[in-house]
This record gives sequence, structure tokens and C-alpha cells, in this order.
Amino acid sequence: MKDGVLPAKPRGQKSPFSAWKQPGFWAVWGPQYAVFVFLLFFYTFGFMALPSICVILSASFLMVAGVLFAFKHEVRTFLPASLMLPVATAAGSIGGLYTYDVYAIYPQFYSNARVYADVLPSQPSAAVADAGKLVFSSSAFVDVQHSVSYVTERGSVFCVAPVRDSSQVQQMQYWAVGTACCSLEGGDFWCDAAKDRKATGGIVIFDNEGFFSSSSYDEYRKASRKAEATYQLMSVSEPRYVRWVMDDNLNALANEYNIKARGGGT
Repeated sequence: MKDGVLPAKPRGQKSPFSAWKQPGFWAVWGPQYAVFVFLLFFYTFGFMALPSICVILSASFLMVAGVLFAFKHEVRTFLPASLMLPVATAAGSIGGLYTYDVYAIYPQFYSNARVYADVLPSQPSAAVADAGKLVFSSSAFVDVQHSVSYVTERGSVFCVAPVRDSSQVQQMQYWAVGTACCSLEGGDFWCDAAKDRKATGGIVIFDNEGFFSSSSYDEYRKASRKAEATYQLMSVSEPRYVRWVMDDNLNALANEYNIKARGGGT
């Protein structure tokens, strides 16, 4: 720069953003982005109700890519579009399926499941097999003294404690659960509202499809087996694992997963 005058731009030098102004750029990339976003959301929120439609849509976009490739000599944008469309289709389908399996599946579970009230800790868990939310009797409490922690290979801490009342329950039907909210040595448990005697709500923990990773349900099962061995407890083969909350907070997990699903897990 001389005397405050900017040097002239060399002839023929293009701006790094000049490609954005070319009609062919948006003709290729615009549809790819639209397909990616469409499949991402359709798989995330529609796979449970319409799994076959999701697969058909993905296959249809791949067929379109094949047609574009067959006519690549007719229009110059057909070749790059035909090569990018399968990538957008795969990314949207896999990304949506991942978000569905890890986050979006759970709010749909809770909306379809039933709510049971005045549940006794001694009531067979099989009697509420279709439950998503439970309100226990006023005598129910979390037995924090018989809690244990289960530490995974990755260092995650899963906590369980039996749900009881004043009666001498022979078999554990329900377990209160949480993550990183109990003593590693056992005997103390502060997950959610476990220490609030006014709390009698239980949000049932569901298992997922396991397309990409196992759910916390599997880890809680291992933790409850550890508790059985540690305290010589007996548990039914299919107990219910619940997050122990206040009665007016039974939608907490569904709301949490909804936010994560809409925000891509952030």
C-alpha cells in the first residue's frame, strides 16, 4: 500500500467466494443440503411410526442419483449432483437414525406408555409392564442404605437403590437409578429426589433399539445384580428401573430427550 491507496487487484484473480455466485454451484449443492436435512428429520421423528417409508425415501434418492448419472452428458451439473446425492442420502439417513436411536425414541416411548398411580413397591413389576410413568404409594421410599455403584470400563458410574416401603418385601420389583449420584463404596444415594420423602414419582427407564450403542438400561441391570450379590437381595427377572422424582416432574426425561433430539444431541 502506498500513500494510503490499496494495491489494485490483479486481473483474473477471483474472490474465494466467487463460486457461490455461480448458478451451477447452487444447482448442485442446494438440493444436496435439502435432501440431507429432510432425511435427517424424517428418520429422527418418523422412523418409529414409518420405518418402511424412511427406507423407501432413501432408496428413491439413490435411484434419482443413478438417473442423473445416466444423463450426465446432457446437463453439466448432473455428474457432480449424481456423485454428491448418495453422500447426502447416506449422511441424512444415518444421522437421523442415530439421533432417533439415542434421543428421539424415548419421548415417543413415554407418549405411548401408560401412567399408573398408587403403585406399591411389592406390586409385581409385570403388572405395570406397559408403564412409562409411575406414582408410588405414599409409604414408598428409596432404600439408600442398600444402594450400589457400578463403574463401566469407560469410567461411567451407574447407581441403583431398591424401592421399598415398611413391609418386608421378599423380592425387589423396582429400582431407583441414576448416574454419578451415589457413593462408590455403596450405602449412599442422592439421585434426583431420592432423599425427599415427599417424592413418590418414578420415570421408567426404557431400552433402545441398540442400532448404534446400548442404552443405560443394560448398565442398570448389571448394577442391580451387583446390589443383589452385595446385600443378599432377591430381585425379579424383569424389574422396573425408575428415576425417582417429584410427582409433578414425571415429564422431565421426555422433555430432556426432546430438547436433545431437536438440537442434535447438544
